[in-house]
Order: sequence, then C-alpha cells, then structure tokens
Amino acid sequence: MSSRFSLVVLVQEILRRFSARPPFWLFGLVGAAALAVLLSIYVRVYSPAYGLTPLIRIGSEFNRRGLAVYQATPKYIDPYPPHRWGFDGQHYAQIALDPLLRDPQIKTAIDNPPYRARRILLPWLAWLGGLGRPFWILNVYAALNFVFWLGFAVMMAVIFRPHRWAGLAGFSAMLLTCGVIESMWASLADFPGFSLMTLAVLAGGSGGAGVLALAALTRETSLFGLVGLWDFKPPWRDTLRQNLRVSLIAAGPMVLWFAYVAWRLRMAATADGDNLDWPLRGIMGKLGEFSVVAVHGHIRWHRWIFELYKSPELHALLTIVALLTQCLYVLTHRVWENRLWRVGALFVPFFLCIGAPSWESHFTITRHVLPITLAFNLLLAMRPGRAWFVWFLLGNCFVPFGIYQFYHYLGANRLSPPPPAEFQIVSPPSSAAASVHFGQGWSDLEWNERESWRWAAQQEADLLITNPTQQRLEAELSFVVESVNSRDLEVAVRDVRLWAGSVAGTGRLVRPARFLLPPGGTRVEFRTPQPPAPREPTDNRLVLFKLQDLQLNLTVPPVGVKTLP
Repeated sequence: MSSRFSLVVLVQEILRRFSARPPFWLFGLVGAAALAVLLSIYVRVYSPAYGLTPLIRIGSEFNRRGLAVYQATPKYIDPYPPHRWGFDGQHYAQIALDPLLRDPQIKTAIDNPPYRARRILLPWLAWLGGLGRPFWILNVYAALNFVFWLGFAVMMAVIFRPHRWAGLAGFSAMLLTCGVIESMWASLADFPGFSLMTLAVLAGGSGGAGVLALAALTRETSLFGLVGLWDFKPPWRDTLRQNLRVSLIAAGPMVLWFAYVAWRLRMAATADGDNLDWPLRGIMGKLGEFSVVAVHGHIRWHRWIFELYKSPELHALLTIVALLTQCLYVLTHRVWENRLWRVGALFVPFFLCIGAPSWESHFTITRHVLPITLAFNLLLAMRPGRAWFVWFLLGNCFVPFGIYQFYHYLGANRLSPPPPAEFQIVSPPSSAAASVHFGQGWSDLEWNERESWRWAAQQEADLLITNPTQQRLEAELSFVVESVNSRDLEVAVRDVRLWAGSVAGTGRLVRPARFLLPPGGTRVEFRTPQPPAPREPTDNRLVLFKLQDLQLNLTVPPVGVKTLP
C-alpha cells in the first residue's frame, strides 16, 4: 500500500513540476543548441578566399553583367549550371556596394532595379558595417541574417517564456523554422523584415512605428504590421488621430525612399512574377505536382520516414499540411486584443492567394508566412489543451526537413554537386593516355546530378582527339544530341562525312562511322546550317544543339581492314 502511495505522490510531483514554468536556463539551453547548429554551418561555409559569400548564392549570369566593383570583388560564384541565375540575395548584396544607386550600370546589373532598390535597409547596414570596403560589405551582408537571428532568439524567449512548457515547445519550433532557414540560407530580406515587424508590434506606439518604418524599408509587406499597432477602441476620434500618426511614421520613410529610387533610376518596376492568384489555386497546383510524383516518381514509399529527409516533394506536402493547419488554428482561435494574432490573421488571405510561380519552390512560401507561424505557435502555447500535441505536430511537421537540409547540404559544404564525367574513353592499355578536348564553338560545361553536357554556340564546332601512341588507332564515337529546334547536323573528320541527319527537341543517339586516328591530334567537326535559337524564355543565350553522353571507343585496326581516312 505504501509503495502504491509513493508512486502516486511521485506522479503527482512530476505533473506539478511539468505544469510549472520551466526554468529560464532551459530556454537558454535550447537557444544555445540552435545557435550551435547555426555557428557550425557558418564556420564550415567560411573560407579565407570568399568569406561567407556562399550564403549569398551568386550566379554567374548576374556576375557577368554586374557593377565593375562587384565583378572585381572576390566572392563565391556557384559553378553549378542550373544555379547560374543565382538567387534574390545577390541583387541586394550588389546594391550594398552602391546604396545611393549612383552607378548607371545598376540599371542592367540586377534583374529588377526599382523593385530591388526599394528594400534598402540591409544594403545600407552592409555598407556601414563593411566600412565601404567591397569585400567586407559582401561578407557583412551575408552575416546580417545571423545577426538578426541573435536578437530574434531573445525576443522569442521573452514572448514564449510566460507560457510554461508549451511555450518552450513553441520557442524551440520558432528558432529554426523553415522560413528562418530559407532566409538565412540565401541571405534574403524576409527574416530581418519579419524580426523588425515583430519587434515593432511588441513595442507599440510611436516607437514601434519607427521600428516598423525600418521593417518596411526591408520588405514592403512588413507594413501589414500596422494592424498590430493600430488601436480599435473608443474614443474613436482620438483613436483615429493616433492611428494616422502611427501610419505616417511607419510609411513616411518608405514613401520618401521610393520617390528617390524613382528619381534616380527613372525606370518603371516590372512585375515580379505572378505572385498572387485566386485563393488556393497555387496550393492545388502544387498538390497536383505531388500526386504525379507520388504515382510515377521516385519516392520509395516503403521507406517513407527516411524519404522525408531526401524528397523535396514529400516536404512540399508537409509544408502544405503545416501551413494550412496554422491558418486554420489562427482563424478559429481569435484573440483580437493580441497584436501578434492580428498581424498573423492578416497574412492568412495573403498566403492563400500566393500563386503557382512562388510554389515552384515551396521553401519560398515558408518565409512569406512567418507571421502566421509565430501567431500559431504563440496562440497554441497560450491554450495548451488536450489536443495541443496534435496541433503542434501538424503545424510544425515541416521543421526537421529544413534543419536537415540546411546542415547537410550547406553546412557540409555541398554547395554544388561535382560534374559527372564529361566523356568516357574505352581504349587498349597502350593508348590509355588518349584525351578529348572541346575546341572552338562550345559553351562551358553544364551538368546536373546525373549527367553533363555542352551546347554548341557556333555553326561549326570541333573536338580535338589526341592519340599519344606511335601507332594508328581506330576510333568510334557515340553521343546523344538534342536541339532547341529542328536542324540538320553533319559530323566529319578531315572533310570526310561520318554522319549526317536531323535532330530536334528530343535526345537522339548517334554513332558515326569509324575513322582512323593517327598519332597526334585529330579534329572532329560538327556543322549545322541553321542559325542559333534561344535556349529558353529565361535564358537569353543563343545555342544550336546539345552534346552529352560522349563515348570514344579506341581499338587497334586489324591488318588489311580498310577504315575511313
């Protein structure tokens, strides 16, 4: 009887301690663990030659057209061809080198100058922190998301600590949620803007409006935070006057800066994609893509748990589940007097109307809806009922994948996959040193995870095959060729045609006739009479055809057997 009584007392004591407010050091421990993850990634990314610039995700295309000082500044340029356009952070980093927009080259150096130049706060902070030195400026810009994260972690501890253990769970989920990870991964303006907007709402009044003005100069949608600063109580005349004053303080600097950008650049901002659409249309499109991959794709369903960390398609599904859960909870648990709830609720219709182009990379969505994620986790911590765990799990089920991806790929310095072998040579031992060199008329090597290729950029392109031996060899080529449009192609050696035919938009396996390879170098010529054409709408390069899966088979010709000269 006494042992049973002792067990009951022990259980009651555990429950009592669990329901009490967790000690402050436990919040510090969780924050320190998250900080350790981030620091380990930043340390691994850093190099003496490039600093932290891999975090900016700079593509070769915009480096070529960049400001002279930008091109001359050492920085990491992603060599992976599909990443040649880079990402949004590279434009703000380049503006940081000339935050007053005085260099006329800025009009062609970035993708949408009026649109990018409006978000000027981070470029100015980078310029000031870098003391005007280009290499320092780029590295300060790359580190700004991390600096904001330090303040954000403290702010989250203040917000969540009063809400006991559920608050600790919400605090843990917010520190490395996917929207934060995505912004840090590519040095974007979303997370700093969100952090400043949250601080403004917490501060309230004219001081909060001043902080919101900084947030609006980081990202325009931060002005949604005004709904968290406005009062909605009588006397209405005084309330209206106060709300108007707060609005002018928050929006005034942004309006003045927009006017300066329009005067300096004298350009109209182009549309930044079809970001908004009918409600749920973008989500349904993404679900349609997932259904195709689920049925016909590469997901190994028998290893579903392990695939979560390898399959972006599965994570896209979890992202939709998590964000719809957050929206549902925020809309069905209304707390009008809570300023953060009002901001999160205002972002819900914005999220539901995000169009398909933004859903192409579902990580993009997670940084757009950070206010919803905060409102959800805060409200859930304030009301830890019986279904708390189910809501928490569904609303944050996408978090582990983001942490894994950030650490595994970026933290492990897997910034770009190495190119697969460009060609394969099958030869007898005596000619093992034979080589193939792409001569004039070819683009730089491009590749993805599975294969590599080159585009022919001129109507006459050639390969140089070197035979290092003192005997003649017989050579046989095979390759896959594909064209952006229908065209004729001829392959010749020493003006003798080996193969001729037509190629089009699908890959065609070609095996030209065998030919002799005397000691030294031999040129294989590729000729097409049709002019080049654009590769794709977003790629302004003019190309002709693509050559991949090149294989050279070398043999010693039998005596008396005739081969093409």
